[in-house]
Amino acid sequence: MSDKEIPLRRAEISERRPSASKLSIAIAKWSVAVLITLALALLPYYASFGTLRLSVEILTVFAVALAWNLLAGYGGLVAVGQHAFIGLGAYTLFAVSNQFGVNPWVTLPIAGLASAAFALLSAWPMFRLSGPNFAVGTWVLAEVLRIGAQNCDWLGGSGGLPLMAMREFSRETRNFGAYWAALAIGIGSLWGARHILRGKLGLGLMSVRDSAAAAQASGVPIYRVKLLLWVIAGTITGLAGAVAYMSTLQVTPDASFGLQWTAEAIFITILGGLGTLEGPIIGTVIYFALREATAGYGTWYFVGLGTLAIVTMLIAPGGAWSLIARRWSLDLFSVRRRAD
Repeated sequence: MSDKEIPLRRAEISERRPSASKLSIAIAKWSVAVLITLALALLPYYASFGTLRLSVEILTVFAVALAWNLLAGYGGLVAVGQHAFIGLGAYTLFAVSNQFGVNPWVTLPIAGLASAAFALLSAWPMFRLSGPNFAVGTWVLAEVLRIGAQNCDWLGGSGGLPLMAMREFSRETRNFGAYWAALAIGIGSLWGARHILRGKLGLGLMSVRDSAAAAQASGVPIYRVKLLLWVIAGTITGLAGAVAYMSTLQVTPDASFGLQWTAEAIFITILGGLGTLEGPIIGTVIYFALREATAGYGTWYFVGLGTLAIVTMLIAPGGAWSLIARRWSLDLFSVRRRAD
């Protein structure tokens, strides 16, 4: 190697090494993440019963919103019937736990597997639809499951099912366990989504969303990418539904297969920022803050939420996070398109 090549070689190596500022920013991000996770994990030891119940709802709704954001914001699959997986996951956990007397926390992975299996089975008819037809088709799918649960005596009919296996645990154990399960699903889905979006699947998802024709011409397996996304989102949603109703100890068809689950996910994602990982976080915080502050105003509460969503779409189509990121140049999760 000549003397002229040595400085060039050193320059190439230095470019590959992360700068000190980038390294310090990364360390700061991970330190904050660890501290927040630790504080949330210890929440049951210093929070009230009501706070824990609210926290379970916040974490499960966040997971559902994150899954919907993956479908619509990154995969271009606008589903109006995502709540089909909420009821499916909840009923699977309740039915298996009651029938076999299994610990509900042991049954939780079974609810996720059932949701994933149903996503695989439903993919063929759903993916034959596109655009508005796909959106309506998912809603019809949820309605079919709701009517089926209402007319199934084994599932308790319209009255639903209680979670009998929970009776053997103390109130403290039930509340702590439900909260930690919700926390695991909320944080796990967030970091799982980050890992997916930073890899090949994330690149494929966004290319299909932006232009299916161009993605296909570039060799992206469109059907496989959409199928993986559908299964992942369905699994996250099913697990969130199972934990949500594990906390309430009762599941009914109208509640678990209710459109309000998907409506909340859509509102949170639009408010926070569609197609970003930060969006569902910001949207969830805003949604629950507004709900807790204005729920006493009756129907005006819903009018206010709807108005806020419309104003957000008009003023900031990218959601609240787009304003924050543009003002302070923030990128919390460093989601980049890469094919390596």
